[in-house]
Amino acid sequence: MIIAEIYTQNDGKIVAFVLRGHSSGKEGHGYNIRCAEASMLSQSAYLGIRKYLNRDVAAENHEHGGLGVELKEKPDELTEAVFQTMLIGLKAVEEVAPDAVKIKMIAMNKAAEDNLQSKINRMNPSPARALPKVNVEEVKIRVNIYRNDGGKIIGFSVEESDTEVEEFKIYRAAIWVLVKAAFSCVKDYLKRDLEFKADSARLEMKLKNPDEVTEAVFQTMLIGVTEVEKLTPQIVKVEEKFLGGENK
Repeated sequence: MIIAEIYTQNDGKIVAFVLRGHSSGKEGHGYNIRCAEASMLSQSAYLGIRKYLNRDVAAENHEHGGLGVELKEKPDELTEAVFQTMLIGLKAVEEVAPDAVKIKMIAMNKAAEDNLQSKINRMNPSPARALPKVNVEEVKIRVNIYRNDGGKIIGFSVEESDTEVEEFKIYRAAIWVLVKAAFSCVKDYLKRDLEFKADSARLEMKLKNPDEVTEAVFQTMLIGVTEVEKLTPQIVKVEEKFLGGENK
């Protein structure tokens, strides 16, 4: 089972998390769908905090693929938006697969801090496990990022093509859990005014008034899907579209 420990301070803001364990599955390549989803959410949150927000963190990778991250600065609404995106996604996974993922919310105190430090210190960096190879003839997931004239992200669309390739499910699950978490964070947690269309193979949303907080959520999502694109450009294609039709 994957255990996700979420550490919060007195006002409820998230200051750290530890993901550990493994969801057993039939796949022989070391990953299954639940592991891919949890990994995508946690790694994207970590990269969003560190690379986009440029916050100081302590982080270690677990030898079996887990991750421990602790803020070294005070949390704020931007870090909270990134962490909430991860938490929303993990809760969605836990809801459909309670035997695979368990979330534990932990109030940060001296004992919790000592426990957190002990777990992070026991983690050992290790090479990333090889992802399954997928033989496809065309891109199967297309992600469009919409920006306004000022450069802020105002929405996105994700569209998936059908395929019978079994290994593709790993990548499909990872992409969809992150984009749906970003969508839910903006819509339900941040309660921003937006328009959206959704069906089983497509999700499109556009935000009316982007701001720094929504940008943190969208940038975290973009970082995650771009990392997958780098690994599997034959599967995932990310494009940025500006108002007026200019593509980047």
